[in-house]
Amino acid sequence: MKKIIYLISAILILSCSDSEEELPLNNPTEFTFEYNIHESLPSDWISEFYVIMKNLDDLIPIKATNYFYELPIYAWNSNVDKPYRSKIGDASGASISGNGGAVNDKYMVLEIPNDEFIYNYMHRYSVIDHEYFHVYQMSLSKNFFDGNIELKWMSEGGAASFESLYIQQYYSYNYFKVDQNRVDISVINNPEIFEKFSTSNMVDSNYSSSVFMFLALVKELQKKGSTESEAFQLVLKDFWLRDPTNSNWKTIFLEVFDISVDQFYSTLKGYTNSIETVLPSESLKLESIFN
Repeated sequence: MKKIIYLISAILILSCSDSEEELPLNNPTEFTFEYNIHESLPSDWISEFYVIMKNLDDLIPIKATNYFYELPIYAWNSNVDKPYRSKIGDASGASISGNGGAVNDKYMVLEIPNDEFIYNYMHRYSVIDHEYFHVYQMSLSKNFFDGNIELKWMSEGGAASFESLYIQQYYSYNYFKVDQNRVDISVINNPEIFEKFSTSNMVDSNYSSSVFMFLALVKELQKKGSTESEAFQLVLKDFWLRDPTNSNWKTIFLEVFDISVDQFYSTLKGYTNSIETVLPSESLKLESIFN
């Protein structure tokens, strides 16, 4: 299970900003990942990791900004005892972690459970897409990078939907139906709780409920005239480009989607809490979204 690590200075819900701010002259103009891939990981996973990172760089390259231009990645098999403890302490699981706003304090953690290799769980690959997308969000929105917005169902629902779209396209495996199908009835009766981690973690298994809400918004945007690709672009990219905060995200939501948050939550009463009712087309390609 992926997790976001809370720290006092920031709610590290991974974010990013596609702003046109100029980079300081002494900063690189290209985003750089530093790879720390431990030998405990199977060689075929390591090879696939680099393939996935190349595909993601082609699809949604991370744009360097004056606040975010590099990120170390620490990956290892859970069957060894935290081989990077000297650099990242006791960080575990999968997350973008760090101490707040400073770029050199952030890093990606990819501790892959050993059982995922034994049983060939698709999550061993999809988690890479999920955390990469959080880096993309951070490059689009400085407020997301700084931890100034939580909005779990949009941030995690978006990253989890992106990973499923990637897995669907590249592995012909419907991750939505198999691994994100535990949608809680709260998405219909009390969707507001999914705005925060603290009020929804117990009813959001593998972010299934957040994914449901995210995909339901895509369906509602299609009803308003957007194509499927256009709707996904609005929710995966355009919303974050507006750099929302905890205080203004509802206003930006209305401006970007032409529907208020309250109106959207009301539409959910017309759904059943089944992922099957909001599934995207299996033929949908990420290239058509991130044109």
